[in-house]
Amino acid sequence: MINWVKLDMKRVFLLLLLASVTLFSAQKVTLQLSWMHQFQFAGYYVAKERGYYKQAGIDVEIKEFDADTDLSTVIEKGKADFAVGRSSLLMDRAEGRDVVGLGALFQQCPLMLLVRDDTNIESVKDLKNRSVMFTDDAKGTASVMAMLFSNGVTSNDIQILPHSFNLDDLINRKIDAMAAYTSNEPIRLEERGIGYKVFHPKDYGFSFYGDILFTSSAFIRKHPKLTKDFYEASIKGWVYAFDHITETAELIYKHYNTQNKSLIQLIKEGEALKRLAYSKNGTIGRMDRNQLEDMVKVYKVLGFITRDIDLNAFIYEYNHPKEVAFKLNYDEIIYIGIISVFAMITLGLMALFISLRNQWLMTQSHLKEKIAAQKEEIDTQNRVILSQSKIAAVGEMLANIAHQWRQPLNIISLNTTKMETSILLGGKIKNEEIRQISEEINRQSQYLSDTIDDFRNYFNSDMERMAPFDLKDAITKVTELTKDSFNNYFIEVVVTAKACTITHNESLFVQALLNIYNNARDAIIQSGTRPRCFFVDLHCSADNAVISLKDSGGGIDRDVMPKIFEPYYTTKHLSQGTGLGLYITYEIVTKHLDGTIEAHNRSYDYKGDHLKGAEFIITIPRAVSETAIEKK
Repeated sequence: MINWVKLDMKRVFLLLLLASVTLFSAQKVTLQLSWMHQFQFAGYYVAKERGYYKQAGIDVEIKEFDADTDLSTVIEKGKADFAVGRSSLLMDRAEGRDVVGLGALFQQCPLMLLVRDDTNIESVKDLKNRSVMFTDDAKGTASVMAMLFSNGVTSNDIQILPHSFNLDDLINRKIDAMAAYTSNEPIRLEERGIGYKVFHPKDYGFSFYGDILFTSSAFIRKHPKLTKDFYEASIKGWVYAFDHITETAELIYKHYNTQNKSLIQLIKEGEALKRLAYSKNGTIGRMDRNQLEDMVKVYKVLGFITRDIDLNAFIYEYNHPKEVAFKLNYDEIIYIGIISVFAMITLGLMALFISLRNQWLMTQSHLKEKIAAQKEEIDTQNRVILSQSKIAAVGEMLANIAHQWRQPLNIISLNTTKMETSILLGGKIKNEEIRQISEEINRQSQYLSDTIDDFRNYFNSDMERMAPFDLKDAITKVTELTKDSFNNYFIEVVVTAKACTITHNESLFVQALLNIYNNARDAIIQSGTRPRCFFVDLHCSADNAVISLKDSGGGIDRDVMPKIFEPYYTTKHLSQGTGLGLYITYEIVTKHLDGTIEAHNRSYDYKGDHLKGAEFIITIPRAVSETAIEKK
C-alpha cells in the first residue's frame, strides 16, 4: 500500500511540474516593422533587450520590412502577430480588412516635404511646376497630398517622380522636393552643412498619426491577455527609450544597425522623434477618436475612402487609461470660456452702438454722463479679457511645465529605487551615499516646487498690485515657460539683459511678453525661414527700460502692420488665433504699465546669415506715474 502511495505522489508531482512548465513558458510572437531597423522602432528593441517582453511571458521576433511586404495582409494571414503601420490603416479598415489599432506611437506623422533653402521655394504654393519625389504608396502620403491640395497644388501641377531614397538627388538639384522623414534626411543635410526648408502637414492643419501598432480583432479575441501584455510592455519600452535616448541609440548601434548609421545620427533621430511622440496629456500611444474622424474626412475628400468606419471597433479597448473628466475636457473648457468672452464683448459693443445712436437726441451734459458710464463698462470688459487671455495661456504653460518635470521625477525615482534595491538585496548602503541621495532628492523636489510657484504666481497674481521687480528675472521666467515650445521647432532664443528694477505689475508684464513670444514662434514656423532665431534685448536707463523682441519670421506685411494691435484682427487660421494677443499686449503696456509699444520690420545679420523679421519695442518708465497710482 505504501509503494502505491509513493508512486501516485510521484505522478502528481510530475504532472504539476509539466503543467507549470507549460503555463509559464514564453509565448512566441512576431512583430513586423514598416521599415528597416532604426530609432523609429526603438521602443520595441528596448522592450526586448531590457526584458519587458520576457517579464510578460512573451518571446518576440522583430522582422525588418522588405519591398514585397503588405502589412495588413501579413496580419490577416497570420504571418505576423503584430505590425507597425501608417494612418492608411483607416483605409484598409474601410475596405473591410480586419485591422485594429493598438496605439499611435507618434502623435504627428514624421512624413513631410523637404526642399533646399537656397531655392526660391518659399511656400507650398511655390511647388507648382516643380519635380517632387514620392513613394508609390499614395495612401501613405495622403497627409502630404492634402497639404498640397489645400494650397491649390494638385497632382497635375507637379511632376511626380518615383522615390529613389537617394538624398543626393535633392542635394545635386536633380529634383526640387522630396518626401522625407523629419528624423532622417534633415539630420543628414545638417551634417553636410546644407540648408533646407520643411513643409510639414501638421503646420497646415493636417494632423495624422504615425507608426500605428496594430493587429487583428481575430487575434485579440483569441489572445486577449497576450495582446494587452504585449502592448503595455511595448509602451514601457518606448517610455524608457525616450527617457534614455543616448543609451537606446547605443543599443541600436550595436545590435540593430543594418543601415550602418552613425551613433550621433541615431541620437539625433531619437531627439527628433521624441518631439512627435507624446500626446497633450504626456502619454505615448494615445489615439483620439476625434482626430481619427478628422483623418477619415481628409481621406474622403481625397477619394481614398467612400464609406463610414466604426472607429470604436478600430481603436483598441486598452489604448489608453480613462482620465479624469477635467483632463478630458480641459481644452473644451478653455474654448468655451473664450467663446463666452467673445459673445459678451459682441453684445456689449452692440449695446454701446445702440446707446450712442440714441444719445444724439439727449442734452450734451447727459451725453457726457452716458459716455462716462460706457467707458467704465468697456474698462470692465477689458479687465475680463485680460483674465480670460491668461486662462487661455494655461494649457500651453501646463504642457511646458509637465515637460520640465519629467527629468526631475525620473532622477528622484532612480535614486529611491537605488536605495530600495540595495536594502532588499541585503547590501550595506553607506551613510555618505544616503546623504548624497537625500540631497539630490531634495534638490530636485525644490526645482519642482519652484516650477509650481512660478505657475501659481503668474496665474493667481493681483492685476492691480504694483511692486518692484527685476525685468531680467521676468524675461528669464517667460523664456523658461516657453523654452520647450521653441526647442520643439529648433528655434534659437538669444537673450541679452542686465539687472533692471522697475515698479509695476510683474504678472501683467509677463503676460504681455508671453503673447509676443508665442506670436514670434508661430511666425517663424509659418514662414519656414532658416535659421530660426528669436532675440530679446533689455536696455535700461535712469528713466526708462526698453525691451526689444525680434524674430526671423520674414516680417509683417505692410498692409497688415497698421492693424496688428486692433482687437480680433489675426492673420492666423481661425483654429490657431483669436486676434486678441497683441491687442491685450498693447492694452497692458499702454494702460497698465504706462509705456509704449511699436512694431517695425527689420533686416539684420547673425552668425553670417542675413535675417528679416518683425521687431517689437516696448518702453516702460522706471518711475511710477501719478496716473498709475490712481489706477491702483
